[in-house]
Amino acid sequence: MRRLLLIISIVLFNAGLLCQIETKMGEEKGFVKFGDVFKQAQNLQFPIFDPNVLTLEKPINPETYTVGPGDILSVNIWTSPPLNFLVQVTVEGTAIIPTVGEVKVAGRTLQDAKEDIIRKIRTKYISGEVTVTLVSPRTFYITVTGYAPRDEKYKVRSIDRVSNALALAFQTADTFRIMRKMSMVDSVNFRKIQLRRNGVVINVDLRKYFATGDDRYNPYLLEGDWIVLQRRDPNSFVSIYGAVNKPGLYEFVEGDKLTDIIKIAGGTLESADIERVEISRLDEQGKIKEKIYVNLKNILNGLAGDVSLERNDRIFVPEERTLKQDYKVTVTGEVKYPGTYPISRNGTMLSQILKEARLTEYSDVQNVLVINGGADNPIAVRIDTLLPLLLLKNFVFPSSDSLYFSYEVDLLKSLKFNSIDVEKVISGAEDYELQDGDLIYVPPKNNFVYVFGQVNTPGFVSYEKGKDYRYYISKAGGFTQFARKGDVKVIKRKTFTWNDADDVEIEPGDYIFVPKKIVREPIYYWNLAKDIILTVGAVASTVATIILISNQLKTK
Repeated sequence: MRRLLLIISIVLFNAGLLCQIETKMGEEKGFVKFGDVFKQAQNLQFPIFDPNVLTLEKPINPETYTVGPGDILSVNIWTSPPLNFLVQVTVEGTAIIPTVGEVKVAGRTLQDAKEDIIRKIRTKYISGEVTVTLVSPRTFYITVTGYAPRDEKYKVRSIDRVSNALALAFQTADTFRIMRKMSMVDSVNFRKIQLRRNGVVINVDLRKYFATGDDRYNPYLLEGDWIVLQRRDPNSFVSIYGAVNKPGLYEFVEGDKLTDIIKIAGGTLESADIERVEISRLDEQGKIKEKIYVNLKNILNGLAGDVSLERNDRIFVPEERTLKQDYKVTVTGEVKYPGTYPISRNGTMLSQILKEARLTEYSDVQNVLVINGGADNPIAVRIDTLLPLLLLKNFVFPSSDSLYFSYEVDLLKSLKFNSIDVEKVISGAEDYELQDGDLIYVPPKNNFVYVFGQVNTPGFVSYEKGKDYRYYISKAGGFTQFARKGDVKVIKRKTFTWNDADDVEIEPGDYIFVPKKIVREPIYYWNLAKDIILTVGAVASTVATIILISNQLKTK
């Protein structure tokens, strides 16, 4: 008995849960219950519906809308006093008008149904105006099958189209199915969807519908509709590229015209040269069989016939390029007016821009950098803080930092630097022609040499023209006892290259680095000596063996 009661409890609980789920799904999908409609009717003379329930893409067309069981009509007889009725079309397809009678309306257009109802009412109410209005569309089930996540029935409204049913079919139920459904959506042939209705197959072309808005390519749904999705055939396509809004690969359908694909691709850009559209065709071996040049302008103006396309045609819409572009350079660093400056396509010189940006008294005019394409480069615009990274490119970093550091340095090294002596530009001795996207960096004046490494007091030392590295090391307190004196390096400020100290002239802003001697423990030398002795012993033994074998062979 207890087991029976437990089973009954579980069944009732699950039934209640299912009811809650169904109710929630109904609310989420925006369906209205007939009972809720009449609750409104009891409180108000004219029912007011939640606008979210009746969200429409456009008003219902009475001449095309088909009436069916479940539609709710508002019948109004404007006599004195006026009579108002909410009438739901019955499952038999009739509308029962109180005090008047029954009218067959299912399967008829809304316009015809209105006329029949008014005609029926006129038999009893001769005077007064009569109006009939659809106030709530019906809901019903349709089936989606074929290349769909699963074959299933879906609850839709009479104001829904095939596209709405597909949105329900591919609605993600849980996160585990997201990737699968996304990949399936990408593989659906949206131009060859079959709508089976009363033994007739209607072809649905959603791409054409969204390109033209023509209802015949995405019809409204009816009871018993069966939607069959097909998978896209990778060998049946038409591609379009160039000056169109949505270039790409689209499904091919027999009868396609050039203007059809142009519309599906979102139309042409204003800059498109529509008088020289090219259609390229291949043979079975993938070689170009034919090129057709089309004046699309004449086709659109009705002066020429449209061009029929073939499977695998490729369309190219050329673009008329103008030389009126947004040419600009960016100036940063030690200038009074940093920022972006417009320039011409060619002929704008560095002297012109520096005259507008105005160098400050602290600018290092001998080491101005022009970085090609640096204005839109996120690394180049941080050049003042990132240049010192090149100084450290030979250092060893922990694994946690080395990857990012290497990435930054590689990006810096990939930039195209041009070091300009602006003193010569200002004097007129030479100049530099700027290009679109150049970044001009004016560094601050630096009249110091930085000495670091194995020196007693590392830091900045005032620059003295003609002095070698020994002078600056002495000013930095001289070598420490661990200094590797014969391996001093000079890092050039302009290029950040490492050079032997005896091979270069010291300039302002250069870095002098004194490396450290490698100090090893005595055990290191003991192990090294042991390894050498063992190696020599092994070699001697091998040589002795070879000599012995050679002597034995000679005696024989």
